[in-house]
Amino acid sequence: MTSRLSSVLAVAGLLFASSLAAQNYFQPREHVQGSVTYVTGGIGVDEADAMRAAAANYPLTLELAAAAGGPRDEYISNAGVEIRDSRGTPLLSTRTDGPFLLVRLPPGSYTVDVEWNGAHKLKTVEVGPERRQHVMLEFPGSLDSR
Repeated sequence: MTSRLSSVLAVAGLLFASSLAAQNYFQPREHVQGSVTYVTGGIGVDEADAMRAAAANYPLTLELAAAAGGPRDEYISNAGVEIRDSRGTPLLSTRTDGPFLLVRLPPGSYTVDVEWNGAHKLKTVEVGPERRQHVMLEFPGSLDSR
């Protein structure tokens, strides 16, 4: 009876461990461009949850959506993003792999220019050790109209 109970507990432990591993499967891959470190992604629930969790380690989070005209916006990807410092010097130029872009920048003021589907959004942000920014940008149109 003891060996049967041990086997059941071992199987239950394996199932629990594999479910935890599945929940934490997506690990955002960091990219480096000059002095800027960033990750992009968030397609699907697991990836979006992983990006939200990782956001605590980045002073700037961009979240991108297309206005759907209904109760809920549609997340977008493949948006062009340029970030410039306060002197206008380009620090980051990339395309998103999902609706989230997490950026680690030195403390300062930055201009964020995001283009998707022919529309541009411009935003000035300030980040620092105690100042994180979460910027939600909505673009006109929906994914169906592209």
